[in-house]
Amino acid sequence: MPRRIEGLQWSHVRVGAVIVLAIVVVVFAIFSVGKLLNLFAKRYTLVTLVESAAGLPSGAPVTLAGQRVGQVAAIEFIAMQHKRAGANIQIVLAISRDVAEQIRADSRAMMRTQGLLGDKYIDISPGSLRARPLQTGDTLPMEPSTDFDLLLAGAAQALDTARAMMVDMRAMTHGLATGRGTLGKLLTDQAAYDDMVATMSELRTTLAGFNDPKGSLGRLAHDPMLYNRLVSAVGRVDSLGAMIAAGQGSLGKLLTGDDLYTGLLGTVNKADSAMNGLAAITGAFRGGNGSLQRLMTDPGLYDQFLKAVVDLQTLVNDVRATPKKYVPDINVKVF
Repeated sequence: MPRRIEGLQWSHVRVGAVIVLAIVVVVFAIFSVGKLLNLFAKRYTLVTLVESAAGLPSGAPVTLAGQRVGQVAAIEFIAMQHKRAGANIQIVLAISRDVAEQIRADSRAMMRTQGLLGDKYIDISPGSLRARPLQTGDTLPMEPSTDFDLLLAGAAQALDTARAMMVDMRAMTHGLATGRGTLGKLLTDQAAYDDMVATMSELRTTLAGFNDPKGSLGRLAHDPMLYNRLVSAVGRVDSLGAMIAAGQGSLGKLLTGDDLYTGLLGTVNKADSAMNGLAAITGAFRGGNGSLQRLMTDPGLYDQFLKAVVDLQTLVNDVRATPKKYVPDINVKVF
């Protein structure tokens, strides 16, 4: 009977010892975690206003210059009558009073992400000595942060664009491989390749002739005297053009002067007057009753005129044949 009682007492002691040890471990763990997370520190609250708190849970860490100093105590909607531009959500931050001197009026909060796709948290930048420390209930300005949803949407759009470009590149390379287009024919058509090689050979020959100092192009490229003469000739042509533009010389006066134009215009007017006079004479000749008009229209007068011309021609021929016949015999005596 005593052994049984002793056995039961020893087992109870062992169980109690294990329980006590477990309680000690739990208390130590809670104390360590609380110290690490500042769970037992005295806190005060600050408020920050954001447009959206997407991805930020209640209880999310609050850090100051990367060091944890509190947590998100509450996330609440702002009453409609108290809304500000670009602010829909009010975030209450519970922060340790040990760092109250570090958070001042020129401090700024920013919503960050742990890693690329991790949970979000609030990070606060320390203030400067020239600004006052924030008190309980003050508003901490929130800096705009990168919206990873928009970033991922932009990345997805960029991937779609890259995929379309890859499809186009695949179609292009397929066309080249099958001999489509100029480049495709150049890659697959031996005749086109031979033509290109021949063209390159002719171009090489032309360049070789250009580099030859004995040819015209070669002399132009290598002989500075010929180059200087060419420059001088171009300069003279330029000077001549400037003189013509300035109205100097006959050609310049022809292009810019008014005298020649006036004289030419007078000549044209005189020619016009002469043509008008000739037209008047022609009109009078056609519509008048003069000798010329009768000669042109009267057949009898035309026949008589023709007969007179024939008789005159006969007389001229007879004079030429027997000129002595028509020379009078004049005896001149000199006393």
